[in-house]
Amino acid sequence: MRAHPVLWAALLLCASRGWAEPLRVPLGVAEPVGIARTAEPVTTGVPLPAGRVRGGDALWVADREGRAVPSQARVLERWPDGTARWVLVDFLASAGARETATYSVRDGRPPAPPRGATVRTTPDPAGQRIATGALDALVARDGALVRDLQPGAAQVGRPTLTADDVTGQDAGNSRLSVETQGPVRTELLLTGRHAGDLVSEVRLAAFAGSPAIRMQLTLTSLSDRPYTRIRSLLLPIGGAFATGVLGLGGAARRFPLDEPHGVEQLDAGPARLDGTPADVVGDGWARAIGERVVVTAVRRWFAEEWPQRMTVSRTSLDVDLLAGREDPVELGIGAAKTFELWLVFEQPDVARDPAALAASLQHPLVARIDPGWIAASRALPNALSPGGPGVHDLLPRLETAIGRYLARNRAERWDDGPPVDCEQRPREHERVGAYGALNWGDWNFPGYRDHSEGCDAWGNLEYDGTQVLGLAWAAGGSRASWDAFVAAARHYRDVDIVHYAPGHDEWKGMNHPHKVKHFAIESKNKLDLGHTWLEGLVTHYRLTGEARSLEVARGIADVLVRRRAKAGNPRQYGWPMIALAAAYDATGEARYREAALSYADAAIAVHQPTPASGDWKMGILADGIAAAHAITREARLREWLVRYGDALVAEPARFEDPRYALPLGYLAQLTGQARYRDVGLATVDDMPIGDWGKTLAVSGRTAFRVLGGLGPGSAPAATRGRAAPPPASAPAPRPRSRSPRAPARRKAN
Repeated sequence: MRAHPVLWAALLLCASRGWAEPLRVPLGVAEPVGIARTAEPVTTGVPLPAGRVRGGDALWVADREGRAVPSQARVLERWPDGTARWVLVDFLASAGARETATYSVRDGRPPAPPRGATVRTTPDPAGQRIATGALDALVARDGALVRDLQPGAAQVGRPTLTADDVTGQDAGNSRLSVETQGPVRTELLLTGRHAGDLVSEVRLAAFAGSPAIRMQLTLTSLSDRPYTRIRSLLLPIGGAFATGVLGLGGAARRFPLDEPHGVEQLDAGPARLDGTPADVVGDGWARAIGERVVVTAVRRWFAEEWPQRMTVSRTSLDVDLLAGREDPVELGIGAAKTFELWLVFEQPDVARDPAALAASLQHPLVARIDPGWIAASRALPNALSPGGPGVHDLLPRLETAIGRYLARNRAERWDDGPPVDCEQRPREHERVGAYGALNWGDWNFPGYRDHSEGCDAWGNLEYDGTQVLGLAWAAGGSRASWDAFVAAARHYRDVDIVHYAPGHDEWKGMNHPHKVKHFAIESKNKLDLGHTWLEGLVTHYRLTGEARSLEVARGIADVLVRRRAKAGNPRQYGWPMIALAAAYDATGEARYREAALSYADAAIAVHQPTPASGDWKMGILADGIAAAHAITREARLREWLVRYGDALVAEPARFEDPRYALPLGYLAQLTGQARYRDVGLATVDDMPIGDWGKTLAVSGRTAFRVLGGLGPGSAPAATRGRAAPPPASAPAPRPRSRSPRAPARRKAN
C-alpha cells in the first residue's frame, strides 16, 4: 500500500484547489493468524486534512470493488475551521487467511446501501436491550450484567471481588449509559463500586451480525490502604451445561461436567490443569455446552496478564480475572487495571470451532492507513511519510529493534521481591518475562538498586514508549508494533497514573516516574516534571477512539498547568511544554497553550540558548521550547531556538548525545536552513536503536521528532494555532546484565 510521493503532491495540490476530487482514504486489513474472516468488526481512527470533511455522516466505507460495506463514523477531533481532523470509523471487513483486503473511506453517496445485519438498542425498564441479528440480550442495571434472551439463556453475573479487607459483589451499578451507538457497533457503559472504595467501569460492545459481546472491565482503587490485596475477581456466566472444553497449549481439552474442570495461569510459565502442572501455557478460552446454548469466554493476553483462571461446571463458566489466591495481586492506591474479555453465545448447531473463534477474537482485524496519507493529512504530529528524508533507512532498523525489544521482554529476568529497602531484602523472588496483570505493556529495570525508586523498578514507559510504538505502527504497519502499542497505552493510562491520592490532591492525574511495582507508596520519589508524557495516549485515542486514553492525557495536562513553579532542571521545563502542546493540539483548550508559554518564558529566563549550558537535558528543553513556539509563534522563543540550533550545528561533534538534536527537524522546517537538516539527518543515521525499553523509546522519539519535521507535508500545519506537529525526546545507557542472584547496582537518567 505504499503510495508514490507524486500521489501525495497531487493530494496537496487538490487541497489548495478546494478539494475537487472525491475523498479516497486507502485502508489495508491484514489477517494475522491464518483464519479466514467474514464480516468481522474493524475500528480505526482516520486522519483527514483541514477543510475536507464536515462530519462523520458524510463518510462511508467501500470494498475493493467500490461496494458499500456496513459502517458508521463519528468525529473524534476537529480542525480550527470546524472540519473533521480525526474520524472514528467502524466497519465490517472480510479477509482470507493471512491475506490483506483493501478498503477505502469515501465521501458522497454510495452507489447502493450496504446489506447486512445492524445493531439495534432499545431502552428497557430493567436496562438496555441489544439485538445484533445473531444475539438478543439485555444489559441490566441491577442483577446480571448480561442476560442472553435466546432459548436456553445464559446469564453473566456481576463481578465478585475477594481481597484482604474487601469482599463482595459489585455494590450496585450507579449508572448505565450508551457511550457509542451505531449500526455496526454499540457500546454501553456501566459504573459501580465494590465495598465503597474500588470503582468499576464495564464497557460492553455489541457488533452487527455477531453473537459476541466484548467486555472491557476497569477496576480502580480509591482506597486509603497502601495496597488492596486481591485474591479473586470472579465473573460468573450461569447456565445449564453438560460438557466443558478448555484451551491449553493449542489443543482443545474436552470434559464431561460430572465435576468442575479448570485451567489457571499463575505466572509466565506452564499453566495448571485441574491443579496439576502442564507443559504448556493456557490458550485463554473456555467453552460450556448446554442442550440449547453454547457459551465461549475468550480472554485476551491470558498468559501475559497472569494470574488468571477459567473453570467450567454444570451450572457455570467462571472467569477469574485476578486469581491471586495464595499469592494475591497488590493493587496500589490510585492504580487501575483494564481487562478485555469476549463472551460468545451460540446455538449448538451453529457454534464455531472454539480454538479458531478464540484466535480471531484475541487477534482482531486492524485497518492500516497508508502512511503517506497520514503524513500528508498533517493530523498526526511527527508521522513519517515513506518518501521523507532518512525514512527508508530508519524503518527497517526500528522494526528490528522493536522485535528485539519484545523478545527481550519475553525473556527478561527480574526481582519481584519486597519493594524497599533494597539493602534489607532477605531474599529475591525471581520472575521471567515482563508479564503480570499489572506489568503487561511495560518494561523493567533489571538489576536496578536505588533508595528512592526501589529495587528492579519498572520503567513506567518513560520517554513515552507508547508514542514510539504508535508512530512505528503508523509508519511501518507491523502488527507486532500495533499489539505492543495497545498494551502499552492501556498499561500506562491505568497502572502508571495516580487516579487517587488521599492527602495529596495535587498528585491526582499525574503519572508515576519509574519505580518499583509501578506505584509503590513506599518509594521516596513521588512526582517528577522531568518524567511526564502524554502524546502516546493522545495517539492511542486518535487511532482507537478509546475515550479513557484522552481523559487520562487531559488529567496529566491539568496537573502540569498548576505545577510550573516546581520546574528546575532543563527537562523539568521541557517535558511539560511537550505534553501541554500535545494536549492543546488535541483539544484546542487555551489554558494548555498559556501554560506551555509560561513554562517557556520561565525556562529561557534561566537557561542560556546553547547546548553547552547543561548536559543532554538541554536537548529536551530545546524541544519543549520548539513545541511551545509551534503553538504560540512567539518571536522570543524562535530567537532562543535559533541561537541554540546554531551553537549545536557549529560543533556537532562536541554534543554527541542524540537528544541534543531533538529540535533540529523543527528548526529546518521553520527556517528552511539546510544546516539544521543535515546535522539532524546525520544524527539519526548514526544513532543506535536499543532493544531495552528505555533505549528504544529514547532513540525512537529522537528519530521521529527529527525526521518528522523534514518530510513532505511537514510545513507548518493549520492546527489549533499550531504551526507544526508537537515534539519528542530521547537516550540513556543500556542496563547492565545481572546474574539471577547478584543484581548489579545501577542508576538511570
